[in-house]
Amino acid sequence: MGNVKRTAISLATLIIIVVIGVFIFLSSNLGSLIVDAVEGFVSKVTQSSVSLDSAEVAISGEGALKGLTVGNPAGYKSDNAFQLGAIKVALDPESLTTDVIRIKSINIEAPKLSYEPGGDAGSNLQQLVKNVQQFADSGKTGDEKAGDNEKKLIIDLLTIQDGEVLVVTPLSDTPIRTPLPNIEMKDIGKKGGGSSASDVVKLVMQKVTSAASSVGNVSLDELKTKLQSQVGDKLKAVQEQSGSIDGIGDKAGEVGDKLKSIFK
Repeated sequence: MGNVKRTAISLATLIIIVVIGVFIFLSSNLGSLIVDAVEGFVSKVTQSSVSLDSAEVAISGEGALKGLTVGNPAGYKSDNAFQLGAIKVALDPESLTTDVIRIKSINIEAPKLSYEPGGDAGSNLQQLVKNVQQFADSGKTGDEKAGDNEKKLIIDLLTIQDGEVLVVTPLSDTPIRTPLPNIEMKDIGKKGGGSSASDVVKLVMQKVTSAASSVGNVSLDELKTKLQSQVGDKLKAVQEQSGSIDGIGDKAGEVGDKLKSIFK
């Protein structure tokens, strides 16, 4: 009986040690697991390169993602579509074991978006939205069917603050900077009892793209004035280099074509 008791105690002690070890392992490696998951999923959804510097998650359900960068679709000159400085997340830990994960809040601070007009979709951001839409549709009807067991999401509040849009033009290597209006979205996925992750990404991307596009449209006259000023500087440089007006007509035509590609 004594041996059995000692064995039972030893076994219980061993189990406790294993559980503690697993907990410590998961706690120390959870950040890297999240980084891998985010990079893999977002890259798959947007069909572009994605990198995330770090992720931190507490048992309370609060966490932070830092340094999320999403590359541009093929065919655009700027390297990245957007960079997110810091993302703070607060979720309901109890919902993790249910079919619908409830996220109390997501706060995105100081994002930088590159808005580059052109391409089949109209801009780089619109192309990303198109890519996300294609992924969402394939999940419903294609081989990558999500299935009934896919986790759903409800987001009580999502805010984007202190953002900046970098308008990229073919006339200059230096983008034109303009503030991004603050964005607030409430009860995402709540009406339908939860939304898939890809649908949430699509919805947020549409909202962000709309805001970035509206900024571009509102400041279009200002942008055009700046571009025309740049054109004038380029023509003046050509004139000074040639010492005459020879060749200015060709240069003006070239610049005019670039302007048309932006404002068509």
